This record gives sequence, C-alpha cells and structure tokens, in this order.
Amino acid sequence: MLDKLIIFDMDGTLVDSERCAAQAIYDVIPTVDLSVDEIVSEFQGMRLKTILDEISYRFDVNMPIDVVEQYRARETQLSQTLITKTDGVVEVLETLKALGKPCCIASNAPREKTYRSLKTVGLADYFDDHVYGAYDVKAWKPEPALFLYAAQQQGYRPEQCIVVEDSDVGLTAAKAAKMQPIFFNPHQRMTYHNDVPTITSFIELLTIL
Repeated sequence: MLDKLIIFDMDGTLVDSERCAAQAIYDVIPTVDLSVDEIVSEFQGMRLKTILDEISYRFDVNMPIDVVEQYRARETQLSQTLITKTDGVVEVLETLKALGKPCCIASNAPREKTYRSLKTVGLADYFDDHVYGAYDVKAWKPEPALFLYAAQQQGYRPEQCIVVEDSDVGLTAAKAAKMQPIFFNPHQRMTYHNDVPTITSFIELLTIL
C-alpha cells in the first residue's frame, strides 16, 4: 500500500482536539443539556453548522446571530492548551517522510483552523500546503467531494488513496469516494463500519501501510 496517497483526517486523528471543540460549544451555548463528553460522542466529525442546527432543534435553543464567531473565538482560545498531537503520530509521519510517501489532510474544518492546530502541536512541516478543507469545496463529510478533491489536487485516482479517519461521517465519505478507509478508534467507540480495518493506536498504521 505504500505507493498510495494517504489522506489524513485532522481533528481526532492527527490531533486530539475533539474535547476542545466540544468545550467551546458548551461554553458558548450554556443552555445545551449535554455534557462535553456527550457532545464529543454525538457530534464527532460533523460539520459545525450541522451540530448547531441539531442542538437548536433538539433543545429549542435560539442561537445568537454571531454564534459561529463566538464559537471560533472560544475554540481558538482553548486550542492553546487543549489540543495535543496524537501519540505515535510523529513516528508515523517521520517514517512516511523518510520513505518519500505522499500525505495530505482533508478536514471538515476551515483550512486556517487546521494550519493553526498543526502549528500549535508542531506538525506543520509535514504537510506544507497539502491541506484541504470542506469550506473550500463547499462540501462536507459524509459527502465524498472533499476526499475526491484532495486526491485530484495531489494527482491520484480514488482507488490509489487510503483515508485515515476517526468518525462515522469520515468513513462514510471515504467509502463513497471509493477509497480505502482505515478506522482510527483509540477510544474504542461503537461503529457500523465493521468491514473497515481498525487500529486503536496510531503507530499501528505502519503495520498496515
């Protein structure tokens, strides 16, 4: 599989950032009747608009007009201390770099947020400008368009791509794009993707790749 393009998800995969995002949601929508852990569990990997719309509908919350701006500001503040790189990620990226194997990132988040997180945890040099965001293509996972766009930009066909994801929406998008998904499941969450190769520690990627 080493002749293929490896597409990484960002949040929850390369970096441990899901609790940071959930805490920001909890802080800016104090009336939501969910804990931070429940927000992580229920909305993992989803587009921010989808999360806010679902919370508004389920809990009859009138969102402030500037709720997205409030969230972004709070998440940026929290990211300085709550975002960390995933254990084993440096070893994997160093090995792939040494072998000259192509990698990129495809995230539902805005590219500027992804770059900020990469810089925060010291991973920016591994990806340079090979970072793609759903806001650039106006299509969010579980739609396949983002993965297909990333592959096209990198010069690979879908069947030449491996996608490393930690969420159901990401795995669904990878399958729809006709790419080979790998499920990174460090917390051993339940999933409907029993047909997908699964790892519980990041370093296990090297045994598959």
